Amino acid sequence: MCSDFVQISFLGQAERLVSHVGLLEDVSPDGMCLNLDLPVPTGQTVQVHTKGFEGKARVSYCHLGEYGYQAGLEFVDGCSWDRETWQPKHLLTDVKAS
Repeated sequence: MCSDFVQISFLGQAERLVSHVGLLEDVSPDGMCLNLDLPVPTGQTVQVHTKGFEGKARVSYCHLGEYGYQAGLEFVDGCSWDRETWQPKHLLTDVKAS
């Protein structure tokens, strides 16, 4: 679980720039999950911006949940999350047994 703000932007209808800010819920090397106030079309390619990380992703799902829209983003074009270069605030990590 995380709690960083993430901005996504994409070209919407009539080639207008659309931008949403959401709350990062989860991140992995392959993608991330955001909570948003507005829906984002499934299949849409978006630019992801946050302090310490930028890249491209495709919306794999977006559905209405209890607290807004939950969107799953799959990184594309060689984009990947690297724990060594960016760690979201309040990232809960796996505890390794000693």
